[in-house]
Amino acid sequence: MPIISKLTATTAIAESPTQIDRALLTSLSNSGHIYPITTTESFIAQETRRLQGLRQQMNTASQPLSAKDSYLNLYDRLFRHISLALLNQGYQLTSKQPHQSLRRITGQYLSDHDIQQMIAHRHLLKKTHDAHLCEKSVMTLTNLLFQYNLQDSQACQKLI
Repeated sequence: MPIISKLTATTAIAESPTQIDRALLTSLSNSGHIYPITTTESFIAQETRRLQGLRQQMNTASQPLSAKDSYLNLYDRLFRHISLALLNQGYQLTSKQPHQSLRRITGQYLSDHDIQQMIAHRHLLKKTHDAHLCEKSVMTLTNLLFQYNLQDSQACQKLI
């Protein structure tokens, strides 16, 4: 699958419009990873506020975030985008293996190996104080964010 080499401001990506395959939604629902909901407006507003908070945290910090904290922030943004995409289709994530849900949902864009590496790198960064960023994981995260929001993808690309 292609890797984005440069993102341009002329490329327009709407805020979390991505549709998740119906068969995947059914599978995730049957396995307890997501559940259907009928009223999504308040949850969409909540996730949108969380996403904006993550953006502000990275853009308005009196001290710039470290590369590690920036990666973790951007990874959290990817989760918010996925949550919004699910909510827009009438589903909500459960607490059952959320990273595996992310893996399955984003698997429509990139290889499972790359996604697993990105997730493992996130876990390493959370647990280790002196871990360095893995460029391949940053590129994977950049490409996945590109599916949801250009500005978030560009912010991630700056880590390379």
